[in-house]
Amino acid sequence: MKKSIKKTFKKSISLLKKPKFAIPFVIVLVTGLYGGYRIQKHYHFLGDGVTHINWADMDSFMETARSDDKRMPKFHQESLLANVPSSKTYDSKTGKMVPVAVWDSWPVQNPDGTVADFHGYRLVLGLTSKNARNDGEAKIGIYAQKISDNSNDISTWKYLGDAFNTPYEGAPNGKPDKYLSKKYGEWSGSTVMMNSKDSSIRLFYANAMLDDAGQALTTAEITLDPQNGSDWNSGLVINHDKAKDHKTVFTGDGEYYQIPSQNPGHAAKASEELTMRDPHFVQDGDQYYLIFEGNTGSKYNIQGERNFTNYSNYGDWNTYRYMKNKFAMNKDSISYGKAYYANAAIGKIQLNKDFSVKKVMKPMVVANMVDDEIERVNLFQFQGKWYLFATSWGAKFASTDKNYENKVFMMGYVSENGINGDYKKLNGNGMVMISNTGGPDFTYAHLVIPNKDQKNDKMVVTSFEDSHTFAPSFLMQLKGRETHIITDRVLDQGALVDNGKYYDAEPQVLNN
Repeated sequence: MKKSIKKTFKKSISLLKKPKFAIPFVIVLVTGLYGGYRIQKHYHFLGDGVTHINWADMDSFMETARSDDKRMPKFHQESLLANVPSSKTYDSKTGKMVPVAVWDSWPVQNPDGTVADFHGYRLVLGLTSKNARNDGEAKIGIYAQKISDNSNDISTWKYLGDAFNTPYEGAPNGKPDKYLSKKYGEWSGSTVMMNSKDSSIRLFYANAMLDDAGQALTTAEITLDPQNGSDWNSGLVINHDKAKDHKTVFTGDGEYYQIPSQNPGHAAKASEELTMRDPHFVQDGDQYYLIFEGNTGSKYNIQGERNFTNYSNYGDWNTYRYMKNKFAMNKDSISYGKAYYANAAIGKIQLNKDFSVKKVMKPMVVANMVDDEIERVNLFQFQGKWYLFATSWGAKFASTDKNYENKVFMMGYVSENGINGDYKKLNGNGMVMISNTGGPDFTYAHLVIPNKDQKNDKMVVTSFEDSHTFAPSFLMQLKGRETHIITDRVLDQGALVDNGKYYDAEPQVLNN
């Protein structure tokens, strides 16, 4: 048999030495390779170099949700529904103190993502507004908790006020750049203590701009000083006179990430998002990065009809054959409209040391044809691997399955070959947790906080509750490519560390 194969191979080589055979062979080879290249470029049967949240993944989420350890813990204690007691401010219109609602919030972190010790305090920044949540009037507020109190109780958090007294506070020479000058709302991001010896923190947030100008990733340096002289134990105050370097970092490039001129606005039978928000700073060695929520630009099949020709958006052959045909026959359906515009992305840029853009990088994860909004991105290194988490509303999925509409999902990915490596889906399909929406114990904007102890695989997860206060934190176990939500207990509201104080809980029963 081996002799026969060897003889046939030698005969083929000898034929190729003859021009009348070699030329047609080369033509067929080149034609085949070019045809294969054209097919791959159009359909992406071999992938396009990024991780896709595909239709098959989405279809499997509700099956994954049957596992108790993929559900949000449900708590029963009335004491865990409290407002932050100190979260109040003076309202000049009424002449009275009024409550300050807080929703998306995040801790001040070290460059490695662990919770920072800011001169004996843990700090949290969050989106706030007077009386009740109002995204259009959102301002970033700052909260402090003394570490020496050795407590996670919500009463230990002290509201310090707004990060900025004026919209452009800290802008170079007092003059905002052209994007900052259009600011009307401050939306969520991240904050890092770059130098533990000084009193500054570096804030990254999303500037929600006027006149349909979109959103912009923005940064500033903020200073907090001791309340009394040099006595850090006396409490903290925001020193607004020391704010500086308030500037725009990135607004999209049109190629990797969609910009306003590429966005058709709100579409019939579909929710059409344009996002450039939730900037999350991460440092790897001496390299700085921002990851963020965005939408794909022209280099990654921005949106539209191309969503339906990309095999990577379907996930497997059976899904490809069935859904491609279904979309073709139902172009007037809600599902088609949502899939047509869906192009959510988790983006990444590399920064210079002055926090300007060094390099625009390809997306880490895309969800074309499946999801139009992926929020609350965060990234950290643990046990030699890079873990990426994000949250999304089921109502933003292109599926018309009613089970998705009243749910939120936390998703996760892991790279075992560096921060710029290939991100594999945790738990096989990327789903980490499912949670109900609605009700006083509704939580969202879940944020996974890495441990300083690399041997401790239980991570604290924070979120907000009912759009006005910190939610009880809970624990998630991280084991390689698998995650497990610990559902029999929760921590105090707003807890950033696991101090061993727990409240009984159980896995949520999912609403229909």
